[in-house]
Amino acid sequence: MSFVALGGEGLRPTFFELVAAERLMPSLKSALVYSLSVAAQRRPALHRLLDREDELMFFVSLLLDRQALAATGGSFAEGLYGLRRAAVAPADLAKAAGQAGSSRGTGAAQPAGMPRLTASERQMSLILLTLVPFLRAKLDSLYHRQLARQQAQQLQLLTPSHQLQPGPSGPPGGGGGSGGAAAWRQRARAVAIRAFLAVYPWAHAAHEGARFAYQLLYLLGRTPYYSPELHLAGLQVVRLTGQEAMQQERAVQQRRGARLARLRAGGEGGGAAWLWSLLRRGWARAGYAVADHSRSALILAVFAFKLLEWWYSSAEAKLGDQKALPPPPPPPPLLPAPGGLALPPDVTLCPLCRRRRTNPAMLATSGYVFCYPCIHREVSEHGRCPVTHVPARLDHVRRLYQGT
Repeated sequence: MSFVALGGEGLRPTFFELVAAERLMPSLKSALVYSLSVAAQRRPALHRLLDREDELMFFVSLLLDRQALAATGGSFAEGLYGLRRAAVAPADLAKAAGQAGSSRGTGAAQPAGMPRLTASERQMSLILLTLVPFLRAKLDSLYHRQLARQQAQQLQLLTPSHQLQPGPSGPPGGGGGSGGAAAWRQRARAVAIRAFLAVYPWAHAAHEGARFAYQLLYLLGRTPYYSPELHLAGLQVVRLTGQEAMQQERAVQQRRGARLARLRAGGEGGGAAWLWSLLRRGWARAGYAVADHSRSALILAVFAFKLLEWWYSSAEAKLGDQKALPPPPPPPPLLPAPGGLALPPDVTLCPLCRRRRTNPAMLATSGYVFCYPCIHREVSEHGRCPVTHVPARLDHVRRLYQGT
């Protein structure tokens, strides 16, 4: 049973139906993480699950999508919107290629009795629905973690040597052959990380661009595929007709009735066999009840999460406006280095040319303000602040503009 009413024109779903189905699982993940974070305040052991939220969502989506693909031929989110997946026939591709942007698009003339997905198509769909998003989330996390580490290392290089904490150091070349192998592995790892940080943004942009192109072509009716993943699997998303919904419901009831009949027949001997059969039938009925109401319960949980998120965000905003604290004072300026340029007594003068500043510019690594031509020439020649001797580059020179 779908969460929304079946209907619409033809079997081809609208673009907005597919977008809503695509964004349901991220909303479910947010609701799950929020619920665990609230529960972790009373049960600190649940913080381990929060540290593995990607793995937890992978297993949840694996269970939901596997059951939905076997029952309805579509993902869990697609089933909630009365959609399912079907193989794309060559006639569908020819029709989409010859269409000039008609709103009816591919799939409107499909017969009501489309064949069910094969086992290989269900497995491919399950991989694309669960494993691919999981790997993408882990790669995103790895990229941002390595990028933050690289930025921290660059900031450390810009820090003056007298402010760095001394670290352990050993004699150069120590460790013999094992030290050389460790240094080689460290260099190889650094090269791999730099290559990953350079390639991954382009790969991510190419994937997002391909998704946008497929969605635009689907919106114009030029392709039956809503996404590159569906094209890879050779599947399209179609509406579940009322006749197919009744057939699926009838088939489910028949399978359940046959299983309960087998369990009942196994307990006809009486005694322990009858009691064991009774327990198994009760367990089966409980599982059927959970399966029948899990979809509605999960979608209501998502709506409840969105309501609570809106409620608490608005309440915190109002509370923050009433108790807004003044901004903290700025940190103390860096002191001039020994041998550095002395500051003029008048703060309106440039420390380099000793005249009133024109076209002022600030050096971001030290905070001192100079004339733009003066500090540009100084940083280009010496690569440091003339007052504090803090290393600097030309991109650290920031122009200052007076507000009107």
